[in-house]
Amino acid sequence: MTVSTSVVLAEDNAFVRKGIRRLLDIAQNIKVVGEAGDGVEAIRLVKELAPDVLLLDVELPRINGIEVARQVSRLTKKTHVLVLSAYDDPEYIQSMLGIGVAGYLIKDEAPHRIVQAILGVAQGQVGWISPQVQRKLKRG
Repeated sequence: MTVSTSVVLAEDNAFVRKGIRRLLDIAQNIKVVGEAGDGVEAIRLVKELAPDVLLLDVELPRINGIEVARQVSRLTKKTHVLVLSAYDDPEYIQSMLGIGVAGYLIKDEAPHRIVQAILGVAQGQVGWISPQVQRKLKRG
């Protein structure tokens, strides 16, 4: 029997969220158990569903992704946070990594890398960083 990795997807852009959902739905061993369009909903779903991974955008309405990651890290050790953002700003990246997120990927990342990162993070791996993010951090 195969165990699925449960994921809550937090992304405010419905079109982008639908695309990511489609990618995750075809991946083996990943089950999207909830979708949030803002930070308040993301926190509520993490509390309610206790997913293995919260796939989190940084720019969310109501409560931004940085604060969501901070609250989730205080709330539970079961849910690992993986950031998937369009922003590669070193300040955002450093803030998220400082909170203790398991990784920071850029949305234009290869689909297989996003799936690998989710599965790895669910197993407790940390340090999933986009090559683009690594370059920014070295310069910044």
